[in-house]
Amino acid sequence: MTDHSDLQWNNDEIAKHLKSAVDTLTPDILDKIDLTTPQEIHIGPSKVTRIYRRMRTAVTVAAACLCVAVLGTGVAIYQNGRVDSVIGIDVNPSIELSVNRNDKVLKAEPLNSDAEEILDNMDLEHVDVDIAVNALIGSMVRHGYLSDLDNAILVTVANDDRQKASELRQNVVVDIEASLEEHKVQAVVYDQQAPVTGEVRELAQKYGISYGKAYFLQELIDENDLGEEDMEAFAGMTMEQIAKEITDRAYTVRREDDGESAGEDTLGPSSSGRESSTASRAETTEESTQESSSELPSSETAPTPPPTEPHTTAPATSTEAGEEPQEGQSGKKAKIDYVDFEDGKLNVVFKGKVKWKNPTVSVKDENGGGYSAMITDTSSDSCEISIKGLEGGADYEFILAGVAPRDGGSYASIKGYFDTPDIADEVTEGDEEETKESQKPEETAAPAEISGIPETLPATEPENTSPPTGEQTRPPAQSEAAAG
Repeated sequence: MTDHSDLQWNNDEIAKHLKSAVDTLTPDILDKIDLTTPQEIHIGPSKVTRIYRRMRTAVTVAAACLCVAVLGTGVAIYQNGRVDSVIGIDVNPSIELSVNRNDKVLKAEPLNSDAEEILDNMDLEHVDVDIAVNALIGSMVRHGYLSDLDNAILVTVANDDRQKASELRQNVVVDIEASLEEHKVQAVVYDQQAPVTGEVRELAQKYGISYGKAYFLQELIDENDLGEEDMEAFAGMTMEQIAKEITDRAYTVRREDDGESAGEDTLGPSSSGRESSTASRAETTEESTQESSSELPSSETAPTPPPTEPHTTAPATSTEAGEEPQEGQSGKKAKIDYVDFEDGKLNVVFKGKVKWKNPTVSVKDENGGGYSAMITDTSSDSCEISIKGLEGGADYEFILAGVAPRDGGSYASIKGYFDTPDIADEVTEGDEEETKESQKPEETAAPAEISGIPETLPATEPENTSPPTGEQTRPPAQSEAAAG
């Protein structure tokens, strides 16, 4: 029997025999293939090509960034070169400052010959508004257009954005007040926001005045039912003269507060649309002897004043004070605690802290007649009002506008009352005599008390100028002994 044990293959040998069989079955016809047919050769991009493509992409991106940067710079340059607001400053020189959105001056334009003198050798282009305002006020002081006393300045801001105009107006007024204080000049500052209209522009061109002044005068004419002849007269006046006319004639000036509806503030003969809040800018008035100081009514006994004060002061209980909220406003209103009138000054004290915005005041008597009045100082809880021309023994009322509680509330008009004494002059003379008598040395009064001779001889008795006799030269005791 045949042994087949040697014929057994392992797996590797089986795979090798199968491969050999397959190779034998597959014909080798490579030599018979027609190699004349062109063949496509796929070659990848070279290194140079890849670098070029990358550079081209980088250049494209850089160019796009450059275009965006140039476009942004161009827009910024355009915006910074475009007039955003116009600020008018009128004293007698009238100057308009054109500023951009960053409050940089683009142009300072003189509107009359006086303004040309102010701007002479002055380059304000690309200067901040606060620096330009300070320079203009300083130049007006140096050229004599703003003196130590009795000045008026009109500030007008025109901008389509009401909020922006309001902020800029307040900043300019603060800058002007700071400059006035720095130069130790007193002035009343009127400020307003003026929308640009063709009617006002024509009015300004007609009378050769600034747009802000034309707007101010138009409001003044409309509110007081004045005519074209008054407009012509006002157009030729300085702001100081206009302020005096408002004072003397007790004109009404309409004002519009920030964020509130337009309201009317009645100005007294010497009141202003806005006054400087520091004492250095308060209006100085001549004190008249007819301005009596407040004291108790004639039926009461007036207290004796100190020797250094010629007038007496009424206590808080002798003065009646009231308040009247302004119509159309809601919220908490400031309240008067008491008022005190002394030496031509009315001091108003409030209940709690208050804040101020464009404060104005008017004073009237019982018949509705107006008197010269002006707020000379304001603080966190009081204000001082200077009043001229009051008569003794009369009751008066005042209306104080532009005040509100500091802890919230609306600005409103507050009404108060006070009276003046009718015997102030007599009390003053009597007090002065008592003061002189109290200051005499005691030695001068002793001889009169011993001899019993009155201190003051009758006016009809002639003065004895003859030399004294021997009896007259003796002491009183010796004279009695000689007579005995």
